[in-house]
Amino acid sequence: MTDQKLTILIVAVVMLVVGTLLYRDWPQLGVEDSALPVPEKSSSEPKRSTQVKAILTECNKLLGARTTAKGHITNVGNVDLHYVTVKLLWLNSAGLLVEAKETYALNNEILPPGESRPFVDFTQKVSAVRCNVETIDWW
Repeated sequence: MTDQKLTILIVAVVMLVVGTLLYRDWPQLGVEDSALPVPEKSSSEPKRSTQVKAILTECNKLLGARTTAKGHITNVGNVDLHYVTVKLLWLNSAGLLVEAKETYALNNEILPPGESRPFVDFTQKVSAVRCNVETIDWW
């Protein structure tokens, strides 16, 4: 095969691939799509929002090997929360993860919107000197 024929074949294959990709991504508006009803927005009722924020306020290395973390969770949504799970991350002095523990910060209680609840946890890992927290799940 000559160089000219090979170049023409490569260009044709590239154009075929690009054309196929453009065709697949092209918006397809059919009769059935345009006939779907548009849901009406109800402005009188606010959208249900379940959100929680976890903040760590203290991380103290106590005598011996115990490191304690204290913080609080705040319901920043607009519905009551009953369960909140947080993950405490215990780090060494270089910032590397030593241990990760999930715990309930709220367990079968009611946390109204705007309210906060404290939580405390600890680790026995000798190298844990720093800590962090992140929310995992809430409902």
